Amino acid sequence: MTATRASLMVLMIGLGALRCSAKSDPDPLVERAAFGVFFGGQIQDRKQLAFELDPAQQSTGFRIDFRAPLKRAVQVSWEIARPLGAHARPADAGADQVVEVGQVVARVGETRLDVPVLLRRGQALGAWHVRVKVDARVVLERDVQVFDVRALPARERGGGT
Repeated sequence: MTATRASLMVLMIGLGALRCSAKSDPDPLVERAAFGVFFGGQIQDRKQLAFELDPAQQSTGFRIDFRAPLKRAVQVSWEIARPLGAHARPADAGADQVVEVGQVVARVGETRLDVPVLLRRGQALGAWHVRVKVDARVVLERDVQVFDVRALPARERGGGT
């Protein structure tokens, strides 16, 4: 084995160790964070989400489960980046997305926080990027594909054979 090959192997092993240690560093406050559909007291964590305006049909949002009852109030903030809709205002020209931001304070003693995200007419479908922070630490960050269920073929909606 050449010195170059040995050095490369040591570097790869070192990078692998760093990667493992980064993943094993759990958030000190958050046990679980999920984005999706609230259903029957649970949240169905989704990477694909049907665009449904009627909250009686579908309630969308994110849930933060804390490791223990909070000993202090903590800031929870979120950003949802969506493609720019077809009915964008002239002031939005040149931008390819719009970002919705929000924040709330989780109170002392809370063990769970549910934050509804309202879907509104005119919001663009496609890839939405969701980022949620608790106490300035990112606890959830991912893309969610938002689609119009009416545009699916009948067999995919469950109406066909």
